[in-house]
Amino acid sequence: MNRRRWPLLVSCLFLCGFGTCKQYLASQQEADRRADEMQKECDAMKNRVISFEEEQSFGGAVSVNWVSRGGGLTTHRDAHALHVQLNKIGKNLAAQSSRPTLPWTFGVLQSEGVNAVSGPGGYVFVSEGLLAQLDNEAQLAGVLAHEIAHITGKHALHEYQDYLLSECEGAVRAERASALKETASQAVAEGARQVKKGVGSEVQELSRMLAIPELRDAFTKLGSQMEGFKFDDLSKEFIQAITNGFVARITEKGFRQEDEFAADTEAVELMAAAGYAPEEYVAFLSKLPDSGLSTAHPSKQKRQSRLTEHLKKLRKSATDDEFTTSVDLSQTKVVPLRDTLQSRRTGTTAHSN
Repeated sequence: MNRRRWPLLVSCLFLCGFGTCKQYLASQQEADRRADEMQKECDAMKNRVISFEEEQSFGGAVSVNWVSRGGGLTTHRDAHALHVQLNKIGKNLAAQSSRPTLPWTFGVLQSEGVNAVSGPGGYVFVSEGLLAQLDNEAQLAGVLAHEIAHITGKHALHEYQDYLLSECEGAVRAERASALKETASQAVAEGARQVKKGVGSEVQELSRMLAIPELRDAFTKLGSQMEGFKFDDLSKEFIQAITNGFVARITEKGFRQEDEFAADTEAVELMAAAGYAPEEYVAFLSKLPDSGLSTAHPSKQKRQSRLTEHLKKLRKSATDDEFTTSVDLSQTKVVPLRDTLQSRRTGTTAHSN
């Protein structure tokens, strides 16, 4: 018997008696067998490739979650015209990216906070609060380009894969703990209740929300590499739990710092390719709040410093040899706010009733 089980067995014998412990040992053996099978699926998941179809389905689910957290899409009277304008700007930037053929969608959230978020598959959202802070269109282009870069770099998909793995392994631990938890729930002694409480504290959030059999089935589908796997074929409850857990994780921890810096670097290059002055994005970062963004970010001062150095290198490369970089900063300009964006900045647009 595994040494780590001896303290539990001793506690079980003391609190529950021999008969209950015999039942516990049989249950634990079966739980370990199921956990071992699930661990194989967790291991298989480490090497799986997320398909385009899964990216689209998961991205759609994440985007619905972001919209809900952002108070829904804007209800301004000019909402249609605003979204047309936003999609023109965004799709022009996306056309310069490494994934121009994604079904890009850009939207405005009602939230008055200064925020921008994105979901895999081409979904990008900015808040009403962010639009109110813009001095020119180039600043908006920089924000959209940053989110586009997160999507083309598949940063959210990498976090999604890590999240699935951590939850799968958490479900394995929950499976192994299930026998003792069940045994403790049958005991009336306070000590047994404490054992149960201790076991429950080790179970991850997803394991608290969903039944273990449902987790086993879902992770088997994810880990089996079955041909034609569809994210939408998972249960509605599992999809909702995964999406809520993923968005909560990103909100709390954000992307890796190197991913945020990479998105910034890609953003200024996309801006330049589309004709926007990248310096305006660097300047706009000063307007971001120190806290309160939808997701955690590196400090804006560090981001500005790194971008300033990157732009210096791009200019130097262009001077040394016109063929060393495809980024031409000499043709960029500060584009003023136009149409609905301008009317918003001057405060002439009213909310719908």
